[in-house]
Amino acid sequence: MSPLQKNQCQSAQFAYTGHLRYAPIVVKIPTVLRPLVILLLTTSFSQADVGALSSYAKGLFAERDGLGDEARLHFETTLAADPHSFTVAQRTANYQDLPTASKTLRTYANGHPNYLSSQIYYADFLQNSAPGDAIAKKTALTTLESAYQRFPHTSSVFSRLITIHEEDENRDASLKILHTELKAEHSDPYHWVSLIQQTRTLIPADDPTYHDTLNRLHSNARRDGIADPAIARRVADYYRDQGKTQLAIDTLTDHVHTVPNSLDLRTRLGLLLLSSNQEAAGVRMLEDTISIDPDQIYAHRALAKHHEDRGNIDQSLHHEAEVLRAAGGDPTEFIALANRYLEHEQPREARLLLEKARFHHPDNTAIIARLAIATLRDGNTKEAAELFRQAESLAKDAKDPKTKQFLDADFQIEFAHSLQQAGDTKEAENRLREAIRSVPEDQPNKAAYALRELARLWLDQNKNQGPAISLLKRAQKLEPENEETNVLLERAKK
Repeated sequence: MSPLQKNQCQSAQFAYTGHLRYAPIVVKIPTVLRPLVILLLTTSFSQADVGALSSYAKGLFAERDGLGDEARLHFETTLAADPHSFTVAQRTANYQDLPTASKTLRTYANGHPNYLSSQIYYADFLQNSAPGDAIAKKTALTTLESAYQRFPHTSSVFSRLITIHEEDENRDASLKILHTELKAEHSDPYHWVSLIQQTRTLIPADDPTYHDTLNRLHSNARRDGIADPAIARRVADYYRDQGKTQLAIDTLTDHVHTVPNSLDLRTRLGLLLLSSNQEAAGVRMLEDTISIDPDQIYAHRALAKHHEDRGNIDQSLHHEAEVLRAAGGDPTEFIALANRYLEHEQPREARLLLEKARFHHPDNTAIIARLAIATLRDGNTKEAAELFRQAESLAKDAKDPKTKQFLDADFQIEFAHSLQQAGDTKEAENRLREAIRSVPEDQPNKAAYALRELARLWLDQNKNQGPAISLLKRAQKLEPENEETNVLLERAKK
């Protein structure tokens, strides 16, 4: 038998003997091998267990094959031979009709009163299988009340009891349980968390005891459960919502000292510190988080925004780039960040970023068009020229006409610069004319820039002085405050 089949046999043995909470995954073992598998399953058990385990293994195979009736027969045989396995009782009930399944689970629950899971499972089964049925609800209530006597202060029991009492509009019974649990001597944080929601439900917000009760429960939850991220966050959020920001900070600080690798709450603590004007501590906390795990995107985003708000552009751009590195992004996100690099005269960073983007989107016209611009500004004119041509070719071959929008005025102006450096001034002129035509009306400064570049190209060639002056006058009207236009205009007049 293969190692996988042997492992499956062991899984079945463990499931049967109650060592697994959930049913094992059953692999498809060929029918011809099943007698051998069943034989091996039973070899390590006493003779009394062999029959039950053999039936259980057959039930697993039938279940895997979708043979419900056959699976039920084998599981019922197993349960009759060994009525103490809750796993078998559950599987048996899964294949029985409602009355029979109810009897199976009731028999097990009554026979094992100190096994809490069976009591809860049976009560839930009654509620879910016959919603609205008065007898089923009464039986569930009786089962849970009996369990509550044996397992006092257990949230999984008393929360279900309160739910039933609330459905019956028996608020007095609900409050009796609540007040009993509020007085309990307990160190289980989940007990207090369960009572928080019950308090919000059962006690009116204008009751004099309401806020005091919630404060005490959150304090207890913090005391007993500070190491649990969900509890620490819940308590901190409560204090923050109550306007007790420093208590919220102290709660998260205690948590991250207890659990240093709780990175989500480190980030949350950093944000809370920043929002409370404790900037140095907040930045330090976020940077510590990133030093533990450089892929913490929320910490990077928080730092990016913080630095941008304070004019620290280089640091802001760095953290935005780290977000894209760690989380990835669509082409528009890469292009937006590359444009920001270009705006702040960091062409190398823009080029490196867009090269990463091109690796994931090799045929994206917008990425290659912007990469051409960044490459040109970074000083690699030959490679830039190839990229400009590639972008145009992709736009031409694209089925979507919207792709051509990426060959905008910026692209045409930069392409003209590339052509001019290569000595192709005629084609550079054509690109600048195209740029002038493609500038939207709501971007007068960009239109003025394109007009200046064409006029400059003519003046550098010592030709078309008259048309150059006309272009510069148009640029002057569009952008009156631009000193470069005035300088070129004086040059043209001379």
